[in-house]
Amino acid sequence: SAFTLLYLQPLKSNLESDNIKQTFNASDLAFCDDILCKVSRSFAAVIRQLPSEMLVDVLIFYLVLRALDTVEDDMTFFESNEEKVKVLLSFHKTALV
Repeated sequence: SAFTLLYLQPLKSNLESDNIKQTFNASDLAFCDDILCKVSRSFAAVIRQLPSEMLVDVLIFYLVLRALDTVEDDMTFFESNEEKVKVLLSFHKTALV
């Protein structure tokens, strides 16, 4: 069953490939992988199976989109829609550094 496949016998992650280990910072990848598992177990399983040449790009892109979606969906944090729009328009300058 799917439960057995994903939880009792997890698929091997391509994050462990030599290409990724040699190209990216291990602690940064561990952080991203940890966050990915917290925000979406189903996408985490799929993203981890991508070819190593595209895995990290998709992983980062997915996490950025999830962060933007969280900001956009929050109805209580911002005092006005104008303030929210301002934050969203500057997201690439403030949140991705």
